[in-house]
Amino acid sequence: MKNYFFSLKIIFRSLVVSLIVTSLNCADVSAQQKPAGEISKTYRITLNDGSVITGKLLPSSEGEVILESPAMGEIRLERSGIKSMVQISAIDEKKSGIWFPNPNPSKYFMGPSAIPQEKGTGYYQNTWIFINSASVAITNNISITGGIEIISLLAKGEGPYVFFLNPKVSFKIAENFYAGGNILYLNSIRTIDEFDGLASLNGFFTYGNHNNNLTAGVGWGFAEGQFTSRPLITVSGMARVSRRIAFVTENWIAPVGGEKGHLYGVFSYGIRFLGEKNSVDLGFLNNKDLARTSIIGIPILDFVINF
Repeated sequence: MKNYFFSLKIIFRSLVVSLIVTSLNCADVSAQQKPAGEISKTYRITLNDGSVITGKLLPSSEGEVILESPAMGEIRLERSGIKSMVQISAIDEKKSGIWFPNPNPSKYFMGPSAIPQEKGTGYYQNTWIFINSASVAITNNISITGGIEIISLLAKGEGPYVFFLNPKVSFKIAENFYAGGNILYLNSIRTIDEFDGLASLNGFFTYGNHNNNLTAGVGWGFAEGQFTSRPLITVSGMARVSRRIAFVTENWIAPVGGEKGHLYGVFSYGIRFLGEKNSVDLGFLNNKDLARTSIIGIPILDFVINF
């Protein structure tokens, strides 16, 4: 069995190296271009001093950008003083005002959506205090996530220190349609008897936008040199109902007992509190068995900080 997982580690490392090399070969053309935009569209402009100005783009010159701000009227900005210029999506333009972009559209409580992270962005996530992870987008379509649990510290240094790695590839294939896949590899720093690691190969599709979306996915586990005969099915969703609140659900249907076994379901639900660069999830994990202990389920608590 060790030979199977030794081969799995080699394949996994080769995949990660290939993804990194591919991303480094991609030229960052956009970074070399001057800020540009489409007339009459709404933009959020960040200046070199950190100031943020939002307004509709008016006809501008080569040396300056002109915005129409509801609060300040016509504003003229020198292009040399602009750090970034981002068009506000139509889904974030509301009668009550402009919403900031959803800071965490690519992830539910645990699993991902097929909406890709933007190149150069990343986040740190802490779940249940003891699980720490980080994700970085090395291109507009490729990101790598890794994490480790620190509850092993309570075992006076004798714990297993379980870690995971999770490269993801995702693409926009049509308006409001996304497709993606990832490989999840889980192992421990300290050897556990008869445990040489686990892996899963997953594919998923997302319909919707950054604020409201639905994702369906399937995944095949890999252990003891072979894939599972039946896949794990996931169905997840997100609905942003206000500037700072979204509802999130993530649900799993797992095959239990091999070919002649049955399906076992677990569902989750909760609220995501949104900030411009962070989010906090408060949810519950539940099914018919967990409800016998707690009718509302097991709490899920995590926070995400973007960088």
